[in-house]
Amino acid sequence: MNMTHLRAFHLVASHGSYSVAATAAGVSQPTLSEQVRRLQMDHGVLLLHRTRGGMETTSKGEELFKVTRRIFAAERDAELLLSTENMTVQARLRLGADAPVHAVPVLKRLRELHPGVKISISSGNSAGIRAQVLSGALDAGIVADATTDPLLTTQVLTTQDLVAVVLRDSALTAMRTASVHILNSQPVVIREQGSVTRSATEEAFLRWNVVPSEVTEAGSREAVEASVLAGLGTGLMGEVEFSHDPRLALVDFNEGLPPLVEYIVHRTDRGNDPALRAVLAAALGTVAS
Repeated sequence: MNMTHLRAFHLVASHGSYSVAATAAGVSQPTLSEQVRRLQMDHGVLLLHRTRGGMETTSKGEELFKVTRRIFAAERDAELLLSTENMTVQARLRLGADAPVHAVPVLKRLRELHPGVKISISSGNSAGIRAQVLSGALDAGIVADATTDPLLTTQVLTTQDLVAVVLRDSALTAMRTASVHILNSQPVVIREQGSVTRSATEEAFLRWNVVPSEVTEAGSREAVEASVLAGLGTGLMGEVEFSHDPRLALVDFNEGLPPLVEYIVHRTDRGNDPALRAVLAAALGTVAS
């Protein structure tokens, strides 16, 4: 069996996308596609198929994916066994985040503690990041949901408030704080279905009986801010995600809405990985030992 072809399949199955997998592997997408095609042809099986959400494994592909998870996890373990205990220039860390803004302080601290570590960061939704951590494609992930999994350890990384984003010349800017009821019968810009920010927003609207006049969905914090600048309404996002655009301002809510929580997750059985211990030390202020 060609291990290069097998690794190509594993990468695509882990990332759910040829383009994302190719970027992670540092090869071109056509090269990766050809490697997967050769694997399927050589063994006469269909391992992956395209859906609206990306590439998914077939039943046979899912069985193989379980095997490749073990294979490449063992490879990683061997690499760690043969490396020095310290974080050296050869050590590498693969971190995923559903919002890279939350990863930046962690990576900055990690670089200060271990200047030689090689860092790669990828982004995606919480479910995708968790899947990549489980498969071994990522060492750790920063996600906004605490979904339990017997194979994962989840720890609180940070919390932030849900806030309103308004134009700098808005009358709300001078108030600094306001009731969530100011959004009633007003146009708003909120995050997309499935995001934790969207869930928190809808929970607040339901609890305080807020019914906006119009709702614009935005798929990112950048899209929320752009929509507010375009005059589509008041935006809602986590305060840490605000870009500090001088044309915009934040307004806190008086009601003390439930905070948005970011978690750091990793495979429980990788707890002795020096790279993982180092990123946990950087993220949580513990001592990497």
